[in-house]
Amino acid sequence: MSKQYLRRFWSALDSRRATYIFLGFGLLLRVAALCVGGSGALRNEAPGYYQTALQLLHQEGFSPYWPPGLPYYLYVIQRVFGESILVARASILPFYILFSVFLYRLARLITSRKAANLAVLVFAIYPPYIRYAFNPSTEYPAAAFLLGGLYFAIGASRARSVGWAVAVGLCLGVLSLIRPSSVLFVLVVPIYFLLNIKQVRMAFVPVAVCSLLIAVWLVKAHSLTGRWVLINEANSENLFFGNNPYTPLFRTWPEGQAEIGFPAEFRELLRRIRNESDEVRGHLYRQIALRHIFSRPDLFFLRTLNRMRAYFGFPVHHGEPLWRYLGWIKPRWLLPLGLTALDVTFYWPIMALAIVCAFHHKFGLIRGDPVVAILGAALVYAMPYWVTFSQPRFNFPVVPLLAILAVKFLDQWTQGPREQDFGLLPAPWKRKAALLGALSLFAYIQLEWIAVFYLRV
Repeated sequence: MSKQYLRRFWSALDSRRATYIFLGFGLLLRVAALCVGGSGALRNEAPGYYQTALQLLHQEGFSPYWPPGLPYYLYVIQRVFGESILVARASILPFYILFSVFLYRLARLITSRKAANLAVLVFAIYPPYIRYAFNPSTEYPAAAFLLGGLYFAIGASRARSVGWAVAVGLCLGVLSLIRPSSVLFVLVVPIYFLLNIKQVRMAFVPVAVCSLLIAVWLVKAHSLTGRWVLINEANSENLFFGNNPYTPLFRTWPEGQAEIGFPAEFRELLRRIRNESDEVRGHLYRQIALRHIFSRPDLFFLRTLNRMRAYFGFPVHHGEPLWRYLGWIKPRWLLPLGLTALDVTFYWPIMALAIVCAFHHKFGLIRGDPVVAILGAALVYAMPYWVTFSQPRFNFPVVPLLAILAVKFLDQWTQGPREQDFGLLPAPWKRKAALLGALSLFAYIQLEWIAVFYLRV
């Protein structure tokens, strides 16, 4: 009977109506979650983005510490709908819709409607993607524009349309203003276009559009601050936190360092730097970080390897905003542990299936292969975090890309193996050994993350 229901469900995924049902259901879940937790305090970077938007709204002294993309969006929303945390939280809901549309369209480019609808359904109910849908932070906007930029890039390589190339540039420009580390795509996208289209004009278009958006902001930031700022000022501090003589080997992210305690020497160094002017402060952050990297390349290499593994750990739920409703649960660690366990029931299968898909895909040249484009985009997006600091929260925009590979493999598996779909390595035993090694490495990363985060190893 269960197999019969599974077949019916899989068959129902082929309906166009299913897309709208899943999207509507996901939006309803997020509105309900907003009603439950919308009045709670903001966490992580969200207070900084919110306060920057208020500075713009009240024309107070503006600090370009945070990337401008989200604060300007919050500024517009609050100017229209009023100033409140609830309005700021609700303003992220449209990004969930945009995210889902791009997720479906990108999945549809490389696989069936069934698989694309399954991807939309998974992220409609995936707990972290509900939680961040009403948090005024960059997770959802970055994920939406990363998916959009990749969708338009693949579409442009097929349609050879300037309009599609302009759309790529717009997505990359907005993405760079939301998360400046994504500016690395400006170097990669022209190479992708040249390999696929072999037209210099087409390769130049997205770079020009993206650069124009960034240039407009640089001029605006200069008018607000009286100095030239490379998008925002937090980048230098991020590099410093992840690469200084006192940075831990594994817990390179600031919250992780705070949990084990900052050394007195580091606190004194940080105090001296923060007493300087904004311009001098950024210079000192870069100078100390680069000096340490070049003087101890061995430690930089080791930290980078650790950052790469930490990036692929599982998401950790601290229990907010449900404590006010489920605070009676004892012991107190049971609620966050249970919610984290719920999160990994999505994360682990997605990642494992994506790995299996990658090792069963028959790779050709980069030209015309959307799987290569997806893996490449995930890699390019992740690389800046591997040289500053990283943790699982930063892989939020990348997991949907890998989920597309996961549903692609499921779609192929339900149809039965086809020789043209499987052929990464010349000998089956080599392919199986490499796949087993990759899955084992992923399993080790999860165990290591448990040891580091929960056992404080």
